Amino acid sequence: MNDLPQCFDSYALEECVLPVGSAGKNAVADLCFTKSGEKTYLSRNYNVTPAKVLHALYYDELRPGMPYVIFVNPTAGIIEGDRYTYDIRLDEGAEAFITDNAATKIYRMDSNYGSRITNVSLGAGSRLEYIPKENIAFARSRWHQDVTFNLEGDAALFYSEIFCPGRIARGESWDFDAYSSRTKIIQDGKTIAIDNLLWTSEDKERSETLFGGMNYYLTAYMISTSMLSSKDNLDCCCVHGGISELPYECGLVAKALSNDIDDLKDFQLSLWNAFRKAETGQETPNLRMQYGRFGF
Repeated sequence: MNDLPQCFDSYALEECVLPVGSAGKNAVADLCFTKSGEKTYLSRNYNVTPAKVLHALYYDELRPGMPYVIFVNPTAGIIEGDRYTYDIRLDEGAEAFITDNAATKIYRMDSNYGSRITNVSLGAGSRLEYIPKENIAFARSRWHQDVTFNLEGDAALFYSEIFCPGRIARGESWDFDAYSSRTKIIQDGKTIAIDNLLWTSEDKERSETLFGGMNYYLTAYMISTSMLSSKDNLDCCCVHGGISELPYECGLVAKALSNDIDDLKDFQLSLWNAFRKAETGQETPNLRMQYGRFGF
């Protein structure tokens, strides 16, 4: 696998009970969104279990032609040897919102590792709002994810994720073997952001310094020139974080920490709403669920 951190080399040599490539171990999702008239359609939806995408939903009263797509994992979570590959394309002028039905639970692994590679291409004038549910790294888990966005012209992107270093409520924190996350954003052939994270079991002793005593970590990318004027109006008062401009005046990046994941999700919601308003002049819909302060 390209760009796999060196610490994963020994894991890759380990055999799983179910070998890599076995049925149910290689998850594939190949999606394409195409605009026709005032509506964007999910024109291609190819899935290999355990990756599963439900049909597009249209329940945004302010954006009735915008599809909402949910990744549904029929398994309990990620186990050793799992390989996920997502390819997502928005054609010119298309718009879409993508999320998950539940958090990505990365379970204990006695051998090998789990991974997810996501490649996203955005055509000129398209807009993607991609908010996957949080990643939870269980004790003894090993995870590598690589997310690459290729934007053409004036395509706009909102991408945000939250990292949980364990099952905090039961006192499990920073007990994973390795957690790797790489995000790369390219606009018209120019690399505007590369974000490499690599934490291992050795970082448990430094976690207090790395996270300042906080438990949860959020990252959000807002690729939109319209967002630049909104920077001073974005409020981080409920979390420990900050917002910076990206190179080439292409947008903003936000990073934040908190001991309350709901505070981070509320902050995430406020960023998403600001992005949508800057791009369309409209508010985001109310997608909250009764069992939580933020959900889809």
